[in-house]
Amino acid sequence: MEDEILTIQEIAVRLKLAERTVYAMATAREFPAFKVRGQWRVKRSDFEAWLQRVIAAGGDGHNNAGGDALSDQQPSAVPANIDTGIISSPTPPRGASAALAVKALSDRLTQLDLHRHFITMLGKGVTSHSALSQKPLELELASPFPGRVRIYLFNATRPPGGRPLGEHKVQLIMPGQRRDERGSFDHGDGRMVFLVGYAAEEDVFVLWDAGLYPDFAWSRNVQVKAETIVEASAGKLATQQRHLRPADGQAVTETLLAAPASRLVEAMQRRVQLTRERMMHA
Repeated sequence: MEDEILTIQEIAVRLKLAERTVYAMATAREFPAFKVRGQWRVKRSDFEAWLQRVIAAGGDGHNNAGGDALSDQQPSAVPANIDTGIISSPTPPRGASAALAVKALSDRLTQLDLHRHFITMLGKGVTSHSALSQKPLELELASPFPGRVRIYLFNATRPPGGRPLGEHKVQLIMPGQRRDERGSFDHGDGRMVFLVGYAAEEDVFVLWDAGLYPDFAWSRNVQVKAETIVEASAGKLATQQRHLRPADGQAVTETLLAAPASRLVEAMQRRVQLTRERMMHA
């Protein structure tokens, strides 16, 4: 019997997630999908295998070491003759473990939508920008911002399989970076660099101190506490102290910020101030 082909819409129904989230997951290769005439499709057998891996991981598609447990999983060969007719509705996941795993998946945006939302919330402060599909995003900003900035923007998701429930993380993967390569932010061209996460379900931006992450492994996790996200989602400009212990340097305390999207301008200004203060006392 030929393997059934599922659409993004059908997977969204089965996972009880927004279609934009499933689309973003497919684009990020978080499950084994392929394209047919520009549209994402997934073989049912591949999807079922992926779902079992999510359940085994406790609701997160990534392993506890910070890498992507599914990144090496390629979709099965695409059928030579794909049926483009109506596909029967997939059976909803059964069992408590599947329900909990699906519930734990976080809403997220595509990179294009992340950049678009970020620029929208900065408003008139943005005088020009690079292509929204480009990562990192480069902006020219009006005063009082630094004139030229480079934004590394990631989805901030909840990983209950490897971190305390409710804690969010971003995973640092640079464009073109391979699993066995070290990564770093580009601080060239006189641009100030920002490391930003976006928690889509809460509409909260998180701003870490990018200068404290000079070198990192593929898919390194960078976290923010649940209470910090909650505080920001209530409308506050929240702060959190993180104690970093670099392998080749002295321990340092990082101050991260979390803010509702409506206060992104204020959060950016505060991030600049905190980063400059750290550099002055370094």
